[in-house]
Amino acid sequence: MVTLNLTIDETDPTLKEVHGRYSDWKAFGILTRYLEPGSDLSDEQATELLYDILPSPDNKKLSGQPDMLGCVLLDIAKQIPYHHPSQIRLLNLFKRLGKTDKMTLHFSHEEYKYSYYNTMHFLKITLREWFPWSDEVNFCAFVARLSTTEILNYFDGLNYAIWTMRDNLEEEHNDGEYSNDAISSSAMWIICAGQWLFNELVQFPRNINDEYYESAWKVGPLYQGPIIGLERWKFWQKAFTVAAESSNANDECKKNALKAANLMEVIARDCKW
Repeated sequence: MVTLNLTIDETDPTLKEVHGRYSDWKAFGILTRYLEPGSDLSDEQATELLYDILPSPDNKKLSGQPDMLGCVLLDIAKQIPYHHPSQIRLLNLFKRLGKTDKMTLHFSHEEYKYSYYNTMHFLKITLREWFPWSDEVNFCAFVARLSTTEILNYFDGLNYAIWTMRDNLEEEHNDGEYSNDAISSSAMWIICAGQWLFNELVQFPRNINDEYYESAWKVGPLYQGPIIGLERWKFWQKAFTVAAESSNANDECKKNALKAANLMEVIARDCKW
């Protein structure tokens, strides 16, 4: 299996700063040890090592450490090839960390009669701050996989899926411009999370009678149909088919586009109730 050779910016002056027991350098060391093929660390052991260097939930003075860890986790996610098994290992680690008390915040809302727990709240903020990353293939694959878990809520994942598809498949581009990475990045949402996306966009769409989502999920100039539903799904499918047959696309892009188009056809045909 191909080694990863993960890197971190060693010129960053804050890299080895220690806050309590935490530093980005320590976290990076644990993560690289865990993610390299043939690692001696199990999911549980890696979770324990990271948990041990994070502050306790009531230590407010050090509350920035989970935020810093989130940046390290996401920076590593960008580096792991979308087809590498370590993407799944990292996803498993996210799910384990997300269940711990050190990565969970307790919220109450004035409009609700209940309070709730929000896992990895810092991670969701970082993802939003880093967007757009709609042409980063590895990262789109990981966020697509993450969207199928309880770490990202329904609207977070669907926002990124729709924004990526709109940016890459529904927008006009300059004459002769063709981005292989943009097409492959869009395809990752189908290859890695196609059934989930179909359910949320087409089969069981939730009530979006809200001005924010009407605006956030608006369509691009090449597509003029409803913002959710089968028509938009089929438009994206056709765009992948065109990309798979394009002389301007490289082999990897064609392969990913064809996979996405075929999966979309099968899901729409055989998975609709």
